[in-house]
Amino acid sequence: MEKVSTARIALKWGLIYGIVGIIVNTISLNTGLWKSLAFGFLIGLGLVFGILYLAMKDFKDLNNGLLSFKEGLGLGTLTMFTGGLLSVAYDNFYRKFIDPTLLDQTIEMVTEKYESMGLPDDKIEEAVTKMQESANSGLNFLWGVLGVVVIGFICSLIMAAIMKKEKPVFS
Repeated sequence: MEKVSTARIALKWGLIYGIVGIIVNTISLNTGLWKSLAFGFLIGLGLVFGILYLAMKDFKDLNNGLLSFKEGLGLGTLTMFTGGLLSVAYDNFYRKFIDPTLLDQTIEMVTEKYESMGLPDDKIEEAVTKMQESANSGLNFLWGVLGVVVIGFICSLIMAAIMKKEKPVFS
């Protein structure tokens, strides 16, 4: 029997995750839904858990219904890394070339939030300067991918624990 490749399945579902993420991101950016943290959080987590479930189910279907915790964790993390590369690259491209006003909108939103919290003007200005420097440094891509991988790893821990089915050990 041929060994099922977690890398092949992770690439397949990572590409699907990246493409779906790009579509959701485009809709969110064009409708203003990106301003709602709750929307982004719920949709993002739903998408992550949905893709992880489908990837692990695909693996189990090809592996006689078996999935070890280790395989599930590796599969999930690699899936999220692959999809994260795609979706974060697109998000950075979109914000830099398609709609560069998103940074200004984000700064305006953050400034209003900080003012409502009563932060002094010098602290607000310092935060805005850091946001602008970060947005223009290219580190956004690295932090974005790292964020997706960390969240993907945590969600993979949960999903692998739920989906695992080890080969029975006979004494």
